[in-house]
Amino acid sequence: MTILRTGGIAPALPLVRNDATGYGMIGDYTTLTDQNLKSLILTVPGERFDPEYGVGLRNYLFEMVEPSVFQSFKTELLKKQAIYIPYIKITNVEFRSQLSNPNLPENYLGISITYFSALDRSSHTTEVPGA
Repeated sequence: MTILRTGGIAPALPLVRNDATGYGMIGDYTTLTDQNLKSLILTVPGERFDPEYGVGLRNYLFEMVEPSVFQSFKTELLKKQAIYIPYIKITNVEFRSQLSNPNLPENYLGISITYFSALDRSSHTTEVPGA
């Protein structure tokens, strides 16, 4: 379901000035959900308004690239998503690193998250850029 409004649903991040609406706005729920999911992943707990909000991806980036670290991140992501973005269900989390593809740079980590959204009753995939 795509809903376009003149003013939009929410401000797009990063904030960018827009003469028509004041700031760049998000006009559909899929884009908003992707932004919210990335915000949850990138925020370190205690960094924002709620001390429990956030998964803290950067804390995982300095760990060894091994399956137990990926599982720990995924467990934390699923726990926080259930609290802060309950209208989606994460169906797959895929990690791209040298463990899955030896041709990738040594310190590269890419994450792809597939989720089902109750808002439009469809599946979507969002990418967290490689670190």
